[in-house]
Amino acid sequence: MKSSLPTSLTLISIAITSTLSSGLANAQSERTAVLEEVIVTAQRRESSLQDTPISISAFGSDELAQIGVFQAIDVGTYSPNVHITKQSGSQDNYGYSIRGLANSETAMFTEPTVGVYIDGIYLARTAGAAFDIADLERVEVLRGPQGTLYGRNTIGGAVNLISAKPTGELGFKQQFSGGSRGYWRSQTHFETNSWNNLSAKFSYARNEKDGLTKNIYGGDDLGALDTTSWRVALRWEPTEDLVFDYTYDDYDRESDSAGAQLSYVQPLQTMLGGAIYEQASEYASENRKGYIPAGLSVGDDGSFSEIEAHTLTVAWTLGDITLKSITSYRDQESGVEDTDFGSFPSDGVSVLDGTGARPPGTMVPAGELVSLFSAQRLSTQEQFTQEFQIIGNAMGDKLQYTAGLYYFEEEVEEDNPQSFVYPAIFAYNSQPAAIQAYLCGGGCYFKDVKLAQGLFNYGGDTESWAAYGQLTYGFTDQLDVTLGARYTVDDKDQWLRQSQILRNEGIDTVSAKDDWSNFNPSLTFNYQWTEDLSTYLSYTSGYRSGGFNPRASTSETFTTAFNEEEVDSFEFGFKSDWLDSRLRINGAVFYYEYNDRQVSQFFAGSAGASTSIVNAGDTEALGFEVEITALPMPGLLLQLNYGYLDYTFNEFVTSPIDPITGLPVDGHPDADPDGNVDIADEAVPNYTPDNTGSFAATYTFEPFDWGTLSARVDVTYVDKIHHHPVLHLYTSRDEQTHVNARVTLSDIAMAGGNVRISAWGKNITNESDREFGIDFGTLGFSIVNYQELASWGIDLSYEYN
Repeated sequence: MKSSLPTSLTLISIAITSTLSSGLANAQSERTAVLEEVIVTAQRRESSLQDTPISISAFGSDELAQIGVFQAIDVGTYSPNVHITKQSGSQDNYGYSIRGLANSETAMFTEPTVGVYIDGIYLARTAGAAFDIADLERVEVLRGPQGTLYGRNTIGGAVNLISAKPTGELGFKQQFSGGSRGYWRSQTHFETNSWNNLSAKFSYARNEKDGLTKNIYGGDDLGALDTTSWRVALRWEPTEDLVFDYTYDDYDRESDSAGAQLSYVQPLQTMLGGAIYEQASEYASENRKGYIPAGLSVGDDGSFSEIEAHTLTVAWTLGDITLKSITSYRDQESGVEDTDFGSFPSDGVSVLDGTGARPPGTMVPAGELVSLFSAQRLSTQEQFTQEFQIIGNAMGDKLQYTAGLYYFEEEVEEDNPQSFVYPAIFAYNSQPAAIQAYLCGGGCYFKDVKLAQGLFNYGGDTESWAAYGQLTYGFTDQLDVTLGARYTVDDKDQWLRQSQILRNEGIDTVSAKDDWSNFNPSLTFNYQWTEDLSTYLSYTSGYRSGGFNPRASTSETFTTAFNEEEVDSFEFGFKSDWLDSRLRINGAVFYYEYNDRQVSQFFAGSAGASTSIVNAGDTEALGFEVEITALPMPGLLLQLNYGYLDYTFNEFVTSPIDPITGLPVDGHPDADPDGNVDIADEAVPNYTPDNTGSFAATYTFEPFDWGTLSARVDVTYVDKIHHHPVLHLYTSRDEQTHVNARVTLSDIAMAGGNVRISAWGKNITNESDREFGIDFGTLGFSIVNYQELASWGIDLSYEYN
């Protein structure tokens, strides 16, 4: 498929162009087909998409409705070189990847590679990022480092979520949706008339869905969710030049785990361990054949997320200058009551209780369920941001400028205790034979031990300051040059408290503090060849803050900071409209150089499950993307997107591990004095598909007296993805092609408003594809979870305005 995808997309492109050439001559005047101008705010001011020298995908409210999007995560497959992954365990956690820059770690204090913004407010944490926005107007996906105007942790790009503002006119909209697996959704919007220059808008959304996987042990189906979100937006305009916008957002989500399934059990664990691993191996052998609608989770696998946010934006226009203040406070609490990746009954003679709850050498009673791995999580996060901007034009609009000061403050805390099963000989092999006999009630071979870490608690504070500016000067009517720069300072103070995993005894408390700073310049040349064709050449830079490993298994690992990550990007792009604005082709070619690339690695063993972020060294990436939109004939809209990425580790210095067993490799012949080796030739980029693409066809029929009928089909493609640079043999997901469809009857006049009815299907070919996976290394097993199977539904909405 890799080799055939670019060829297929080329053939589709040729077909679009040829259809356009023949269709234009037959266009009927009453159904003139012209591509609309798209307005974006990617450069902190309104501009046309075609005039903005950045690689951007923009989705307006109509297109969001056509593809059924309520969350930012849903636009990932419709944007080239963009991938958004739902991770194992909680349904609240998503990993964003743009042009190969990804962060899969959901632990607090771990910085993202892609900045997510709501109305200009930066969201610091990916945990709990799967939220609904009750009144979403537009989504902008910016590819490439955005270090100048957006700042820290946008080395991959940025996702801008823009909500609808009050218009001051009376309006009402209600939508109901229902579908397979108990899905239903209600969304309500009510807007008031302006009163004394004050207008208001109220939005509410409720969403429920049953789970995809049946839990054999009872309880809720795995994957079920229940969300509620509401929003209040107020706009006060005391004068024509002064605008106050205040919003309050409230979001609550309750869900069950995503339903992870065992995909592999190491033969060594089965051979040296006891009955638990034998049962797990038998169960995993069935799962490897593909998705099965059954899970083995004991206890309550529920998770929750509660978010409250206040935002106040004040804009004061003084002639050609706009002064803006953006103030925000955000409070988030999220957690998982129990993440359980497979539980099996003890046989009473081979599973030791090593948690400290029973005396050494005591067996877990027969029939008691023992989880291979179980974890709980409770996270709290508070953030405050303040930004001051000055935006203006000068010299007869030949000069445009944007400058600002930014402050960010955050306080986080997370509890993440865990328990797991380990072959007893692995857990106690460092002890003398007599102690092994004491701990195991005899010999340790052919027995398993249940271990626990009752306390795993970390938290701390982050402060960040930045100053930035960007100037665009029109040297001629055709040539614009943009120069920008940003200086950032980050200060982090963290602590970690944990009990010893063996016997769950003792408390170890450590703290660490450090600061980082960075200067990010940018330079862009934009040339307007004709009214419909422009090209740009840009250099941009990005910065991802350094930090500490909050889920470290040792004090030394925690207190040893990893360095900041830097990227230099060189990009050539073009924006073009052809054939009387019936064909739009935008594209970009880019080359990245990374310094101290941060790579997240998951490890597990007798010290517990932990994540380590290491500075892999220097890496590079080369790629391109193209987006084609065409109106070959009145009523027919075709959209084609394609992205290609070649990502290479030039250097990856780390502790060697065996990709099959997950065990550390001692005595490596190429190891340095610290025991590290360069694994650049063996490591694979994680969360980095080589090819991504999508194709959509929408046909709108001539209006009838009773409404307007339209139909849309989407095809999306994502290449193979690895979830770990080394341990990927049993968890990688193969290339995936999904087909969605929707039929809509709109503009049905009723009660002074309009009714809209849509019937839709997602993944209509019922593909059973993996979503995410974790290899637990020396614990001896791997897990994967799956995407939604085919689903069907109906949307019904009424709008009055």
